Amino acid sequence: MDSESPRLSTRLLKVLIACGFYALSESWRELLKLLGRTPPSAATVIYYHHVSHDQRERLVRQLDHLLRWTRPLPADFTEPPSGSYSIVTADDGWKSFADNAIPELERRNIPVAVFAISDRLGASVDGIEFDRLVTPDELRALNLRGVCIGSHTASHAVMTSLSEPEASRELRDSRAQLAAILGHDVTMFCFPYGAYSGPLIPLCREAGYARVFTCDPESAVAPDFVVGRVRVDPTDWPLEFHLKLMGAYRWLPAAIALKRRLRAVLRGGSRTSSRAPQLPA
Repeated sequence: MDSESPRLSTRLLKVLIACGFYALSESWRELLKLLGRTPPSAATVIYYHHVSHDQRERLVRQLDHLLRWTRPLPADFTEPPSGSYSIVTADDGWKSFADNAIPELERRNIPVAVFAISDRLGASVDGIEFDRLVTPDELRALNLRGVCIGSHTASHAVMTSLSEPEASRELRDSRAQLAAILGHDVTMFCFPYGAYSGPLIPLCREAGYARVFTCDPESAVAPDFVVGRVRVDPTDWPLEFHLKLMGAYRWLPAAIALKRRLRAVLRGGSRTSSRAPQLPA
């Protein structure tokens, strides 16, 4: 089987489930309106990584779609309006995003937050050779253009693999380094790879952050300290992007948690019975 086939099948399955979830969610909202009640408001936070020159037109279509369906807000929002709204963020601080996405966001007055890796500015991470991170001067220029800059740790560390002192150092060093570059405080943080755990949240508060972002596709509410996000790419299908934008992937964390529990149960059963079923990888 072609190596792309499993990924395509999984992607299609997610879209189908999201379609059902979206239909149920919208039906519930309409029912509330019929009952004279106002549906609750919440934001969907999306995040990008790279946006190549060849993908710029696809991005334009996504941003125009975003403006038709939602009201964009900055990542440091505190009082959300009623209705559907969205927040655009980008991880790592890639040069391709700065060159191709930022100008299109500016043209549409869409706020954006970029989470930068303070120790790797001007270099790259994860062995990526086709792109690089912005330099300190380029990051400062983005900030002067109105881009909100947040921290993505100092070294792009997997935070769940660090000791408490190491994690605290990543949080504090990155915040201090970015503040020195930008000339003002940095109050937002995003976990690299979406890897986080409960004990890390108090460390973020102690390091001085006002809001932290994960990669869990959950709706955001104004008072929340921990805010979920859903990944989008210029290569997303139009329907796929719409579903992500409208919060129709909120079911995914629960599904992943259920899958992990099932695997744990089956592994436990295999210790006592050689005929215990095995969950497919």
